[in-house]
Amino acid sequence: MKLPICVLAALLMSICAHAQDAYHSALQNSLQNDYGLPAGGWLLNNTEAANLNADYWYGDISGSNQAATGQVFSQKVRIVVNSSGNNQWDAGYGIQNLQTATAGSACLLAIWLRSEGGSGRVSLFIQNSSTYENEAYLTFSPSSQWTQFLVPFDANQTYAPGGLTFGLHLAWMPQTVEIGGLAVLNYGTSITVDELPNQTNNSQYGGWEPDAPWRAQAAQRIEQIRKANLTVRVEDADGGAIPGASVTVEMLKHDYAFGSAVVSRLFAGNNSQNNIYESKLLDLDGQGHGFNWVVFENALKWPGWEQNWITSKPETANAVQWLRNHDITIRGHNLVWPGWSNLPADIQANQNDPDYIKGRINSHIEEIITYPGIAGNIAEWDVLNETTTNRDLEYALQGQPGYPTGREIYAEIFEKLAEVDPDTKTYINDYVTISQGNTGGGAYDLKKQFAQELIDAGVHLDGIGFQGHIGGFPNSIYDVYNILEDFYTSFGTTAKITEYDTNEAIDDELAATYLRDFLTIVFSHESTDGFLMWGFWDGAHWHGNAPMFYQNWTLKPAGEAFIDLVFNEWWTEESGQTDANGEFRMRGFKGAYKITIDNGNDLLVDTIELHNDMLVVRSGNELITDIATQPSGPVFRAFPNPAHDILYIERTEGPAAQVFIFNLEGKRVFHKRMAGSKTSIPLRFGKGLFQVVIEAAGQRTTKTIVVF
Repeated sequence: MKLPICVLAALLMSICAHAQDAYHSALQNSLQNDYGLPAGGWLLNNTEAANLNADYWYGDISGSNQAATGQVFSQKVRIVVNSSGNNQWDAGYGIQNLQTATAGSACLLAIWLRSEGGSGRVSLFIQNSSTYENEAYLTFSPSSQWTQFLVPFDANQTYAPGGLTFGLHLAWMPQTVEIGGLAVLNYGTSITVDELPNQTNNSQYGGWEPDAPWRAQAAQRIEQIRKANLTVRVEDADGGAIPGASVTVEMLKHDYAFGSAVVSRLFAGNNSQNNIYESKLLDLDGQGHGFNWVVFENALKWPGWEQNWITSKPETANAVQWLRNHDITIRGHNLVWPGWSNLPADIQANQNDPDYIKGRINSHIEEIITYPGIAGNIAEWDVLNETTTNRDLEYALQGQPGYPTGREIYAEIFEKLAEVDPDTKTYINDYVTISQGNTGGGAYDLKKQFAQELIDAGVHLDGIGFQGHIGGFPNSIYDVYNILEDFYTSFGTTAKITEYDTNEAIDDELAATYLRDFLTIVFSHESTDGFLMWGFWDGAHWHGNAPMFYQNWTLKPAGEAFIDLVFNEWWTEESGQTDANGEFRMRGFKGAYKITIDNGNDLLVDTIELHNDMLVVRSGNELITDIATQPSGPVFRAFPNPAHDILYIERTEGPAAQVFIFNLEGKRVFHKRMAGSKTSIPLRFGKGLFQVVIEAAGQRTTKTIVVF
């Protein structure tokens, strides 16, 4: 039977339209030959031409499809991003799946990228088209040369056609990016995602080189700011020097905060106590060295606290007591996270009632801060969390009486905490700088703006938290330092890395290398006082990919790197004998120490806290530990005094200083960083008596001025 010519032609066109092209066949063959993979199926079209007809771009972009020469693919997309956006997703490129991906399927994204001049920045994503939940999200700077990326993922759920979007967020900066060979293979459940190649070219982050100049500079800063001189003098009962006495100085704990997020139910006899988890908190290395700080991952979040997410309130208090009994300091996370999904539901239900919202917030602060067992045991709070992206509360109050921007509520929250517990240190915490790799613009500038608004409103802001969720392409070490420096120069506040971990796209060896470099640059910056991981064991980590331990409690390479730095390279143990003057001298990392002195007749053992240069004296059988050898506070003069329009500060040369001015009520009305020996201050904070405080190297000097 012969088919009509028109029907035959239609069939031939249909067959040709679905015939796999040369690029897709070559990709499939190379993956089979190089990695022993099965053929797999396609989630997108199986021809370049069809994919280029199905893709799209949006935002301030000029795009075009062009022929590609000299490459394994034959066509490319050239995208010119004309301007940066407030968020990287304000401009982008994408394409959605054509075929279904069932839950648990092992899939592989292949794409070739280049940026003109090698100066671009992109975020490669695999994303639920409806919820925008990411299967993978990698931010990096493409080379000027064509580079192939292979990104494995396993589908978290079944995605019908159109349910998955593959693409790039491009609004980081004005740039030109070219895309070629985009294809997605679906291997189903015939193999696991771990068997797929992972080619993300992510090992050469800024500063990765073994001889990178930042390393020596960081070592010098660490020597200067993280250590102090200790002199131990041994005397007899009459004050005479005892030479030749044996002195041993053993470090017990760092002054710097090294810690992790913890899950309250897993220890302290709570409902899911895990003995190994509990023991590792106290002993990470088998030598008795453990974390000295922790933060609860979810137990103290407002909805978690009220709804008993992790533990009941008494159990949470029990965990707090257990930690304090083991001399571990605790951060509170967090008092207010101002997005509807992170607040109790009744706040959204009453979003048009400022009095209700304020009363609810005040009651929450009073309850959790004064709760028995918790009261007085939280050293510092993330008072506000992620205000740059969680703006529901702000927008709800905006325009209400007393709330022109809506953000006025933030200062009120700080004021309430100060009223209930004036001794707790206060932080704001966000991810839009280090975690996102932002060094300016958009959300980065909002974080600075909102911090400045708090300070201008008279809030005493002790510190700024920098979440450290590192993506598949590690941040430049130089960028990490510059971000810390920028915020310190702007605000003079303490900084803390609050939530460190790394993306699964970073393999174990790279995770170890990067943790060593990241922790070193952070430890070397004078503004920081701590580094906390967001979980330390895969068995209790939000992404199952913690820095320290695998599920079976085997130590990871990154865990080894952490232990080597914190309890070896940055750990001090010294011993020796006193000289002719009866003195033993050493320089050690700041922290707690045990001192053992044997003068030949008897043994004396005691502990000290080394925070600044210090002299301790053993006189007879007594150890006198409150003799400090550090210099007095910075010398400066403030003039004219009385002053009217402007105040001048001159000081002797020395380390960078902070200038604070307080009114008679103790409210800070001015602050700036003073790098040189002179500065001028416009007097715009009223008339009367004020205290001028200059702080440098941990020392303060105060003078009173009159402003008329």
